[in-house]
Amino acid sequence: MPTYNIIGDIHGRDAWKQLVDDNCINVFVGDFFDPYEYFPIETMERNFLEITGYKQEHMDKVVLLYGNHDMCYLPDVFERTNRYDRTNAIRIRQLFETTKELFYGVAYAIGDDYLVSHAGVTYQWKKKYLPKAEDIRPTHMACAINNLWKRDKRPFTFLPNDNGFDYHGDDPHHSPLWVRPNSLCLGNLYNGTYVKQIVGHSKVKEIAEIVGGIIMVDCLDTVTQSYKVEHP
Repeated sequence: MPTYNIIGDIHGRDAWKQLVDDNCINVFVGDFFDPYEYFPIETMERNFLEITGYKQEHMDKVVLLYGNHDMCYLPDVFERTNRYDRTNAIRIRQLFETTKELFYGVAYAIGDDYLVSHAGVTYQWKKKYLPKAEDIRPTHMACAINNLWKRDKRPFTFLPNDNGFDYHGDDPHHSPLWVRPNSLCLGNLYNGTYVKQIVGHSKVKEIAEIVGGIIMVDCLDTVTQSYKVEHP
C-alpha cells in the first residue's frame, strides 16, 4: 500500500530535506519563494533547484504543485502577491520556466478519498469555471482542474474571483490557489461526503484537521512536519 507524504509551503526553507521519504510519494503543495524571513536569492535558488533535482531523481515519487506565490512568476500572469520579489522576479520566472515540465499542476488526487491542492476547491469556484464537470470525485476533479490550468491561468488568479474584495482571499468564490480556510469550510466542494481536502496556503502551528475534513499542512513556519496518508 503506497504512502503519500504531503509537504507544506516551502517559502525558501530547506526543512523539506528532513521530511522527504524515498519510500513515499512526496507531494509539495507549492509556494517555493516569497519567504517571510530574509533569504538571499542564491540560497532560495539553490533550494528550489535541489527540490526539482530531487524530483528528477525520483520522478515517480515526487509531485510538485503550484501555489499562488508561484503563479505570480509565470509568463502572462500579471497578478502580484504580497512579498512578491520584484528585484529577482525575472530570475525566479526563469527558474519556473526551465522546470515547468516537472510540475504536475495545481491539484492532485489520492484515489477518490483525498484531493490535494494549494488552498482547496469550493463549490462556488467549481460552478463558475467547471460547470460541466459533473463527476466531482477527486480523480476526475483533479484532471478537470489541471486541464483548465493548462488552458487559462485567469480563473486561478485573485481579482476575478473576489466578490467581497477581501485582501486575504476569504471568499468562497476564490480559486484553489487563493481561498482561505473559513471560506473553504463554507463552500467546501465535498461537504457532506467522505472526501478530505489537504491544503497549504494558510499558516498553522502544526498540521491540523478542521471542519469538513480539511487537513491543513502549512506548518513549516513553526514545526518540521508533514502529513502522511496510506492509500491503496
